[in-house]
Amino acid sequence: MTQTNPALLAFLEAQRADYTRALPNRLEQLLSLWQQILNGDDVAQALPTLERHAHSLAGSAATFGWRELGLAAQALELLIEPHASAGKPLSPEAQAEVGKAVEALQQRFPGAA
Repeated sequence: MTQTNPALLAFLEAQRADYTRALPNRLEQLLSLWQQILNGDDVAQALPTLERHAHSLAGSAATFGWRELGLAAQALELLIEPHASAGKPLSPEAQAEVGKAVEALQQRFPGAA
């Protein structure tokens, strides 16, 4: 029979709580990058940075209990990746797709702006 270590459970819950508290800031950074891209400001740098933020969120969210948020971040990352590596601005069609993915990501976290 396996016993669960109460100290370990408390530690894991504290980590989850810290992650959840940091989510609004992480999502705000992502949205700020998206707005920068929409405004045409330094797209060559903002697009790869947005991809990295989405990748990081996709990789960590499920670990801390935010599975749907992680899946939405992964979808965003996959949409951005071909454009970020090309270093070109998004076409109007790609911009619309990425915009929908950003909205879907926001909807997965109740505290999103």
